[in-house]
Amino acid sequence: AKIDNVLCPVCLFTSNYINLIVTDEEFYVCPKCKATFSYEELMQLYTISQFTYDISKQKHKPNP
Repeated sequence: AKIDNVLCPVCLFTSNYINLIVTDEEFYVCPKCKATFSYEELMQLYTISQFTYDISKQKHKPNP
């Protein structure tokens, strides 16, 4: 499977929106910072980015 138009996670962290380029060896390379990612690495990064935490809700009520 290939992904089209994936932003570089490294450049995205620095507010640069650079699309990764797919190589013949199925790696994704950033033309700006030269970071290289495999498909599996991109999927792991995407999965991690989907986690959200709501720390404002109190999970346990203290006993009086």
